[in-house]
Amino acid sequence: MRGSWHLGRFANIDVRIHWTFLLVPLWIYFSSLAAGFGVAGATVSVLFVLSIFACVLLHEYGHALTARRFGIPTRDITLLPIGGVASLERMPRRPAHELAIAVAGPAVNVVIAAAIFIGFAIVDPTAGAVTSFLSRLAVVNVALVLFNMLPAFPMDGGRVLRSLLAMTMPYASATRIAANVGQVTAVGFGLLGLVSGNLMLVFIAGFIFLAARGEAMMANAPDRHDDHRMPPIDNESSDAVKARLLNQSGPNFPDVRSLPIISSQWNATNALGWLCNHSLERFLVSSGGTVVGMISKSDLQRVVREGRGAMAIERLLALRIIPVQSLRSV
Repeated sequence: MRGSWHLGRFANIDVRIHWTFLLVPLWIYFSSLAAGFGVAGATVSVLFVLSIFACVLLHEYGHALTARRFGIPTRDITLLPIGGVASLERMPRRPAHELAIAVAGPAVNVVIAAAIFIGFAIVDPTAGAVTSFLSRLAVVNVALVLFNMLPAFPMDGGRVLRSLLAMTMPYASATRIAANVGQVTAVGFGLLGLVSGNLMLVFIAGFIFLAARGEAMMANAPDRHDDHRMPPIDNESSDAVKARLLNQSGPNFPDVRSLPIISSQWNATNALGWLCNHSLERFLVSSGGTVVGMISKSDLQRVVREGRGAMAIERLLALRIIPVQSLRSV
């Protein structure tokens, strides 16, 4: 993610922090000073916020390590002022896998809160600053679970809802329903924020609404959850496209039978997610039932890293963001 700094690598996953994250402890520190807590109180407040984000980081590791069990690597985890983001290389292809990955994050917060409460029951601590600090941290972890499990994208609850629906209906339909529920939830948050005068709640509602709408738009993209079948290519099977290409090819054409073929209507993110099942570096691009050339997986990865993953491949080719290699030049 642009504007982020590398903190280290743990469990073979890079941890990054966005520069805007630094605004949070600064704001907490000076707000505490203005409230009359003094330097010591302000410092404790900052430590408490950092402890919360440490729990958020563990939450994201819950997602990442569970995804790894299903063969899905994580590029990095980035801490933002509004939480954390685990950037998976691709989305899980089976609803049960998505359900497990989505639940794993909140499960970490449940374990943290339970460990603190059980520790108090065993040790029976006396009232004090440390006890108060840990008690509040446990309560925050419970709140994180409740908030994250709301059935609204991009929270984990939205993905849980989608995965459950996808077990009984097409993935695209499940995504549309879950995204609509997310938008309704966001509107409710926005109205509550306006009535209560809580601008932060209004901001969160706007973020949820836009994220849910983005998921609804992505629902019209090709299904990424099919592990074994080659998806339709411009209303025609990939085998038919390849057969016509081989029949029309000259002696300089490569043998394309082993290459995956992707419609130019796909966006870069979906194409890359589907191609992760293939170890080949190159793949064919089809437009209107005709193969227009080859592009490399590394170019597609570069485009996604640059934040252009939602752009259709034909658009990326037209703008020459991705170079295309003519088959006759091979």
